[in-house]
This record gives sequence, C-alpha cells and structure tokens, in this order.
Amino acid sequence: MSTWSLKIGVVGFGSFGQFLAKTMIKQGHTLRATSRTDYSLLCLPMGIQFFRDVAAFLEADNDVILVCTSILSLSEVLSSMPLTCLKRSTLFVDVLSVKEHPRNLLIKVLPEESDILCTHPMFGPDSGKDGWQDLTFVYDKVRIRDEAICSSFLHIFASEGCRMLQMSCEEHDKIAAKSQFITHTIGRTLAEMDIKSTPIDTKAFIHLFN
Repeated sequence: MSTWSLKIGVVGFGSFGQFLAKTMIKQGHTLRATSRTDYSLLCLPMGIQFFRDVAAFLEADNDVILVCTSILSLSEVLSSMPLTCLKRSTLFVDVLSVKEHPRNLLIKVLPEESDILCTHPMFGPDSGKDGWQDLTFVYDKVRIRDEAICSSFLHIFASEGCRMLQMSCEEHDKIAAKSQFITHTIGRTLAEMDIKSTPIDTKAFIHLFN
C-alpha cells in the first residue's frame, strides 16, 4: 500500500470535510463524497466524485471512509447507511471533537471486519488555512487490522507537519472537557455581557477581549 494512493470517501461534505479534502487531493489521493446537501457542483472542479446515493458510495471500493458529520447527527447518519453494501473491510475514521461517543457508536454499528480510527484534528479552516505545520492531530487506533492503510492515512497529517499525538478516547475527553468548558463558559459569558473596549483597558483585558 503506497502512502500516496488512498481512495477516501467523505461522509458529510460541509466546511470541515471540504477543508480536509483540499489537502488530501493536493497529496494525490482519490476522493469521493456524499452528504445530505448536494455538493456535486462544488466537487466537480475539485476532481471529487459526489454520490447522491449512499449505497453507491459504499460500493465504490473506498480504502477509507472519513466521517465528517456533526456530533448531533452522527448516530442518525451511521444508522441510515446501508453498510451491507460495503464490498470489503474498510477503515472508518471520524474527526469529531469528542471521542468516546463516536468510538462507541462506530463499534456498535460497523461490521466486525471494519477497522476504526478515532481522530481529532485540533485545528480547522481558520487555524489551518496557512498549513498544518506544528498543529496537533490526536488519534486512537480503536480497532486496526490493516496497519498499512491506517499508517497511510495518518501519513496525510504527519507529512504536513502535524504534531501526531496518540491518546485514548477516554483520556482525550477527560482533558478536553476541562479546557473546552473553560473556553466556552468564558466566551459565552463575555458575549452575553456585550463587553466593549474602553480607554482604560489593561493588557490582560485586551488579550481576553480579543
């Protein structure tokens, strides 16, 4: 298995799926996509085949199926996929910002022969717009039999300069719960208070305000 020849199917082709796809296409991988919204016109100039029919998408002989749905819709999306259409064992990868929830769902729903890699790219279209160098990519090899395909997928991020961090889903969520709670609580509090800058702002306040 070459590290440069993966056939990757993307489920959920919103802004984050598009963001990841651009780099994967640039690296020479073959991409297919399916989504509730029809992105066929967007996919065409990118060289990505768009499937309106999920069954046909699953039959397209993907090495990797990359799940880029929202956290809230993940269960519905997975349960609605006709997984019996899979032609062979496939590596399923999620990129959600929480990890135990998708891990448990993937284990429950996927065929036993499907591999599972749970990941969290700690960046997005804004923070990663100028490249992925030194940005953190967290991953957990939940169920991997085909190490070659898994390594080839991880190489997509390693070759862009990401800081590769292997961590269990449990440990990820324990750490993230604290940092995300603080970030979102303070952010929402400041938004609700409609804070504005003043002529006597301290440097600490300006930093927090920004």
